[in-house]
Amino acid sequence: MRTFKIGILGAGVISRTYLADIKAFYQRLEIVACADIDVALAQALAQEFDIPKAYTVKELLNDAEVEIVINLTPPQFHVETNRAIIAAGKHLFSEKPFAPSLKETKEVLALAAEKGVKIGCAPDTFLASGLQSMRYYLDNQIIGKPFFVTANMTTFGVETWHPNPVAFYKKGSGPLFDMGPYYLSALVALLGPIETVMAFDATGKSTRHIYVGANAGTEIETEVPTHYSGILKLKTGVVVSFNLSFDIYKSNLPMFEIYGDGGTLAYPDPNFGGGTPKIYRKEQYTDVIYQDTPAAKARKEVFYDLPELFPRVKDYSRGLGVLDLAKAIETNTQNRANGELIQHITETIEGILSAAETGEVYHMTTTCDRPAPLKPGGNIDEI
Repeated sequence: MRTFKIGILGAGVISRTYLADIKAFYQRLEIVACADIDVALAQALAQEFDIPKAYTVKELLNDAEVEIVINLTPPQFHVETNRAIIAAGKHLFSEKPFAPSLKETKEVLALAAEKGVKIGCAPDTFLASGLQSMRYYLDNQIIGKPFFVTANMTTFGVETWHPNPVAFYKKGSGPLFDMGPYYLSALVALLGPIETVMAFDATGKSTRHIYVGANAGTEIETEVPTHYSGILKLKTGVVVSFNLSFDIYKSNLPMFEIYGDGGTLAYPDPNFGGGTPKIYRKEQYTDVIYQDTPAAKARKEVFYDLPELFPRVKDYSRGLGVLDLAKAIETNTQNRANGELIQHITETIEGILSAAETGEVYHMTTTCDRPAPLKPGGNIDEI
């Protein structure tokens, strides 16, 4: 694979994760420029990561050397900046959410098709070691036929650690837009597209106290619900219990478990690319019927770790989706976090919002294929 020239748009917190990981692991992605609406932030980022050029947004989009732009601007600006990147003839990898609505998603994707550029979107965690190992085990029926999933992202917001948490409580954000894509993309990648949605929302508090950063000690108003509980039904018939919250200090709910007629497959957190899958087989439960021994009783009580079948260089990493996009550009094939998947995840989020508002079941209008799995045993820079 040839080397691709990459530009970073947005010099916020997540840019440092992308830059550190791409520079460390993906040698075919060369960061040649970064930009921010505040050029001083771009200059500081360029100096920190030894990036040759620090730009205004316009300068980045006018740089003919830049082939792919990674859009790391705040969510409220994604549609506007994604359009500008595509209009400049650049291939695009956008942070999530791609757009706040299915309508806007389709419009941006139509512009990309018109301009002949390829699109990718975070999260790309479903491409990393842990969830790809889950995919391999599911495809090989390690728990038989799946029929139920519980997925729970229950935490207390971002204001205790993020230096600028205000954007997380504006319209077009909140737990559903911020964390929902990780869980939804994992579900679709592992088990297939979503058919129907039912949901309810709630708000723990109408204001949030900022603990860190320049505005520490102040209160901000929330413009969106901060808790969602939903039921999703996949086209395969699998039923999913789905909870997303910025209002819960601590919970014992499992973050991600898949139940089949042959056992249970658990994963620690779809927000992380690295994670050890765990298995509980039905035989552990039934063996005590045949052998009433301490060993059999002990096996009945535990989940067993399964090996990850792909390189895990970090638990929390970014850039694999950009590498997949670059390879798709070079080979003129479809990348995995492609337009169909982006549309389907966006509509699912829209469906949860609609169902919570109306109290009615939302029937999906889009679908997608499961992204192609990776082959076990490859190197970190292969996809």
